[in-house]
Amino acid sequence: MWFLPRRNCLLSSQQQDHGVWHGGHIPSSISSLSITTSFWIVTFSWCLVAVQSQAYHPTVNTQYGKLRGVRVPLPSEILGPVDQYLGVPYAASPVGEKRFLPPEPPSSWSGIKNTTHFAPVCPQNIHNAVPEIMMPIWFSFSLDIVASYIQDQNEDCLYLNIYVPTEDVKRISKECARKPNKKMCRKGGAHAKKQPEDLSDNDGDEDEDIRDTGAKPVMVYIHGGSYMEGTGNMIDGSVLASYGNVIVITLNYRVGVLGFLSTGDQAAKGNYGLLDQIQALRWISDNIGYFGGDSNRITVFGSGIGASCVSLLTLSHHSEGLFHRAIIQSGSALSSWSVNYQ
Repeated sequence: MWFLPRRNCLLSSQQQDHGVWHGGHIPSSISSLSITTSFWIVTFSWCLVAVQSQAYHPTVNTQYGKLRGVRVPLPSEILGPVDQYLGVPYAASPVGEKRFLPPEPPSSWSGIKNTTHFAPVCPQNIHNAVPEIMMPIWFSFSLDIVASYIQDQNEDCLYLNIYVPTEDVKRISKECARKPNKKMCRKGGAHAKKQPEDLSDNDGDEDEDIRDTGAKPVMVYIHGGSYMEGTGNMIDGSVLASYGNVIVITLNYRVGVLGFLSTGDQAAKGNYGLLDQIQALRWISDNIGYFGGDSNRITVFGSGIGASCVSLLTLSHHSEGLFHRAIIQSGSALSSWSVNYQ
């Protein structure tokens, strides 16, 4: 990502300084100097690229073991970087004898688990599962993009993704715009230079540190997809996490036959996808404190079938106490398309 722009910039500067041009003769008096200078510039650029390409990898403890994530900068001056922990297991692999059964807690691991890439998504067939006319417009218009996120499929798919903000940029920018003379605003950024005293702004407020250093609220997104397809991997929670100073979590749950088939008896009771979501909420409630989150401020939200799932979670005694707020968008458990009454 860094190499091409920086290499082109250096070469452009070199061409301008030494009069190098394409398809022509380089004067012998400066050719040796140009080659030597070019060698050192290119060598320096490679070293610079190597240093800047080394991403910061935060580590965090959980009840099951240590996780290694990656700090990702966002392409915006007003958004701070976000620590991403991708592919975090929240349940045991639902395969073999555990297929068509409620999820179980994951096993512990030794050492540090690398969570810098997405885990596989639950098995699904996006092109034939649901008629295109029944899909959301944004979904059907982006089938090629969506398909790229579900190529890696596996029944071992019960993973979640955690996006943790590193700076409270929203509160700081708003407060500094209102009171640029605050001590916090003078420490760096656009207001690094000390501003003259403005007595007219003395409204009696204390000059407190406006950074929120307490535990952060948590927002858990339940993806939609007609109970047949979808994955939390498609939803990047980085911008919401950074701008809102909240921890955003997306997750995979079993869909289609593996997630919602019911035989009407004890052989397969069904609704395993919903039970996966409840197990994910258990994991989050028990472990989010290690990421700086507040287990007493967990909000579950979703749209479409995701909203239906959220609505059902609010009604289930199995999820009682695992979240505290719910946002239901574009649907509910009362929608005609959300529940099979047969």
